[in-house]
Amino acid sequence: MMKVLRSVLLCALLLTTHTAFAAKGTLLYIPMDNRPVCLDYTVQTMQAAGWDVQLPPAEYIAGAQSAGQPEKLFNWLEAKAGESVAIVASSDALLYGGLVASRTHEISPELLQQRAERLVELKKQHGGQKVYVFTTIMRSPKASSAPTEPAYYKEWGPKIFRLGELEDKLELKQIKRKEVKELAELRSSIPREILADMFVRRSNNIHATELLLHGVESGDFDYMLIGRDDTAAYSQAHREAREMDILVNELPKEKIRFFAGADQLGLLLLSRAANRLQYELPLVNVTYAVGKGGKTVPTYEDDTVAVSAKQHIYAAGAFPVYSRKNADLVLAVNTPADGVTHEASDASNSYKALPATVNFVNKVESILKHNHPVIVADIRFGNGADNALIKTLFDKQLAYRLASYGGWNTAGNSLGFALAQGLLHKQLTPEARENLLNVRYLDDWAYQANVRMQTYQQLIWPNYWPNSGLNEEQRTAAEAYITREINKVSKPYMGNTAEEYKFTLPWSRMFEVKVDR
Repeated sequence: MMKVLRSVLLCALLLTTHTAFAAKGTLLYIPMDNRPVCLDYTVQTMQAAGWDVQLPPAEYIAGAQSAGQPEKLFNWLEAKAGESVAIVASSDALLYGGLVASRTHEISPELLQQRAERLVELKKQHGGQKVYVFTTIMRSPKASSAPTEPAYYKEWGPKIFRLGELEDKLELKQIKRKEVKELAELRSSIPREILADMFVRRSNNIHATELLLHGVESGDFDYMLIGRDDTAAYSQAHREAREMDILVNELPKEKIRFFAGADQLGLLLLSRAANRLQYELPLVNVTYAVGKGGKTVPTYEDDTVAVSAKQHIYAAGAFPVYSRKNADLVLAVNTPADGVTHEASDASNSYKALPATVNFVNKVESILKHNHPVIVADIRFGNGADNALIKTLFDKQLAYRLASYGGWNTAGNSLGFALAQGLLHKQLTPEARENLLNVRYLDDWAYQANVRMQTYQQLIWPNYWPNSGLNEEQRTAAEAYITREINKVSKPYMGNTAEEYKFTLPWSRMFEVKVDR
């Protein structure tokens, strides 16, 4: 039965693929910005799999201190389109200048419409290549400040979030009586000009996204992903997502997906492009740690992990299957037993393996023994790896037998990135796969789950340095400390591996580190 299903699906894939490419070719990629996960790690993955990934000039791409340049990005894309077999592009970069700019811009609705229409026309005007587009719904942060949000978030961020949370509950008829009074107080206490600015910007972004949906409807986009960036179960972003979901559900599911996350979208679509161009349709079985498992609703997200995993699999150009024996790969998701995802910096993230962890690793080992490649999405904690899981994987010599691993940020980020890398594992040399795993272990585990908080406690906070916006002297000192500590943390498990890599803070902040040779 499974063989018949695969044959049917492959036939459908061939019918919907208009141009055949027998060999790997050139992919044009426009990332949402130049953070390592969006740019370096994504491009390195595709290049390791044998693809020629071409990027616009670095100065056109959004960075820590500057927005990208949409007009120059469009001109580059249109000039290069005919040389490629597929295009994967961030609409946030092409419409606003990047992910951060999508939250802080002062771009007129007319210009946004013009850019959206230009993107929809790209395929018709410039060679008919496959066009894959990803975009995001504006996030609803609980607390944030400039430059990643408008400046007023520094003072009003928590109250703005709470307002959206209560408005969402009100619409869903799930608000409590005492919260109704709180909502009225928030409506009157937040300055009207701030609310006007926020709602106008959000409204303009939603309208631009709706214009992009025409590209799906007309077939000018071969696929589109919409990511919900940091969307709590009750929030302004969740309100907007409900409305967007109605529009998305009217479109063919084989052309569009809508789920939590943002930073994983670029690699997911590149992986999809690679699968489609090579007529690959991987079958993926999903398994979870004991406990709440797939019913877990992670922090920063508004869907269960089971829903997210299924949507990610489809988005990456694969197909979910319930029978493991028919699967090409197994996606093993390390979820918290109680369904609550604490931060990786929490004291509960110890190296002592609880029974649930032992059970999960034993399951992974058993699957590997049956010759099924395993992708591990480590989402037990948010913003970093599960220390006990990593220790146990290394202790049992399983860490380098995985097809891929991810555990660095939100659940969607980690799951999506690990899945996309894992789907490409057959195209990687053993050395390339080991390097990609090393980068993830050194970043997601050594840095995110351990050294980042140590750096705050031992260096940043005692010296009253900012968490973001480090000057050159501060950044240099922080990078030296981080390098030393990552070597210490990783050595018991990875030996001297960390000495082969450099560790830098490309955005002069502690949130992300760049791991590079």
